[in-house]
Formats: sequence, structure tokens, C-alpha cells
Amino acid sequence: MISPAFAFHTINTYENRVCSAKQSFFPESDHAGIPDFHKRLSYYFRQKAQVMTVEKFPTYEGSKYEEAKYRAIAYQVNISDELYLTLCGVENCLPDYRFNADGRPGYHLHVILQGKGQLSVDGRVLDLHFGQMFLTKPGEDAWYKADSNDPWVYCWMSFDGTQAKACVEKAGFSDGVNALDCHVDQREFLALVLKVLNQAEVKLSNIYNRTAYLLEYISLAIDSYCASENSGVKHEYPTDLYVEYAVNFISENYATVRISDVARFIGIHRSYLTTIFKKKMGISPQEYLLQCRMKQACKLLLETNNPIQDISRQVGYDNPLTFSKTFKSYYGVSPRTYREQHKLQDSQ
Repeated sequence: MISPAFAFHTINTYENRVCSAKQSFFPESDHAGIPDFHKRLSYYFRQKAQVMTVEKFPTYEGSKYEEAKYRAIAYQVNISDELYLTLCGVENCLPDYRFNADGRPGYHLHVILQGKGQLSVDGRVLDLHFGQMFLTKPGEDAWYKADSNDPWVYCWMSFDGTQAKACVEKAGFSDGVNALDCHVDQREFLALVLKVLNQAEVKLSNIYNRTAYLLEYISLAIDSYCASENSGVKHEYPTDLYVEYAVNFISENYATVRISDVARFIGIHRSYLTTIFKKKMGISPQEYLLQCRMKQACKLLLETNNPIQDISRQVGYDNPLTFSKTFKSYYGVSPRTYREQHKLQDSQ
């Protein structure tokens, strides 16, 4: 059963036209099973009648995903021969659905959002599951198939160009490597794919935007690899210096900062920051951020007469109720009670 966060459904916006077009486009033999992927893809691209949306969008640090207009789109226009997008989409597979990728050109990077399946490359079969990525490369004898009981959902971007091989190698997909664990939030990959699918119109600005999203997609894969223990990536500065920068940045920006912002500012991956921060400080960056917010909240409660809802916003909580619950969980009393108790003590 697909969870609500990744439950996709197809809306036949142009129902009558879809039915007639589908009957003429797909051979009769395809109607009995799952249509060939490239035929389905061409159909989506040419007819633009199958519109995919998301029943419930997963949220990532407060951001809401956009609705996807299309399920998969192919691109024939690019701005550079070095690296360009050729195809992207989201696939919610039926049980045992198999796609043959024998000898196809380009690089095809898939991120498994849910479920499991198998990937075969040159006779080598890999069992894959949620939390992993897999890549097929030019000229490989490859196929991949959804599991019978827990079929996978994945998003992907396909790309090519003179720099494509170097990019995938930086992401850990060296010769002989076709699958890796994903060490970043898979929803970040999905968000980028959905953005591309929503810019299907053939205009110059969209071409540049899609190229930017492709670069970000690849950079996420590189971040994932750099965060793994096997990457061999050497960081340029001592860990204590990274932690010092993180502490200062959080202390100065506690009301608006997110931990991903801290990691991005310093230039390291979030998981690496969490590891070295906890080793040095004894608490995680998120716990330190909470500590800063609560200390400042106490100061404002005692030194000002500001309403609690204003103090809530000043320390980074848009919802006063969330702030009050967090404060009570941290100190054992509500903000109002804390203020009253300490002012009573001061008057005695």
C-alpha cells in the first residue's frame, strides 16, 4: 500500500480526447499489460492529456511541493553540450513492472521514494529498496523491475553531455558501481523533478531553469556520496573550526535559521555537521538551536512586557501555541507561568 505522502493518481483532464488518442497510439497488444515505457512517454509528451498530481504533498522544513502537471517529459532542446537534461519523471510502478534499458544512451539517475525492486546490469542483479539510488549508463545491458509485493515508486532525471560521466563519478558512480545508499532526504530529489515537470513549455527561461534543476539534482547526489563513510572525501578544515562557525551562526540567527542553512553556510553536509557538532558539544545542532531559542525566550519574558505571541515570533515560532508547547516541554512550565513565577520571586 502506497503511503499518502507518495500516493499519486492520474487525472484524465481531457477524458474523451485521451481515450480516442490512446486507442490510436498504443497497439492493441499493449492494452493487455503495461504499455512500453517509451510509447507511454511519447504519449504523455505529445498529447499532454495525462496530468499527474499529488494527493498529499510531503513537507520538507516547512516547504510545500508544487503539483506536477505531467508524469514524464522528454526534452530535445539544450543550452550546452557539456551537460543537458533529456528526460525526467516520476514512476509509480505496478507489481512486477519491468523496464528494459538495453544499450540506451545517456545517464539515468533514479531515486527510490518507496518500495523495492531489482536492477540488472550486464548480468549482475541487485536487490534495491527505499533509501537507495541507482544509475544506468550508456550502452549497458540493463533492466529493472518492481517487486511483486512492494513495488517501488521512483523519480529520475536522464542527462548526457561531455561532462556527464565526470558528474556521476563525483557522485560515487564509478565504473562498475550502479547503486548507492542515499544519505540525503529523497524528497529533495522529488521536489526538483516536480519543478521540472511544471516547466514543460518550450521557452528559453524554462530551458535555463531545467538545466539549473539538473545541476542541483546531481549536486544532491554528490552531497549524498560525500556524506557516506566510503567516499574518502577530505574536509579542508579542522572539525573544531566547523563547529565554531556553526555555533556562531546559530547564535546570531536562531530566529530564522534551519540546520540545513547552517550546513550550507559552512560548506559541509548536514549529516557530517551533526556528527562533528554532537561529538564536540554533546548535543546535536538542532538541540543547540532549541537551546538558543529557549534562552532568548526566557530573557524576553523577564526583561520585557512583550505579549507571548510577539516573543514567539522573535525566537522563531510563527505559531504561539507551538512555542508554548515547546517551552513547557523544555522548562516544565508554560511561558506565562514562567514569567509570573520569576517576577513574583523578584518582588519578594
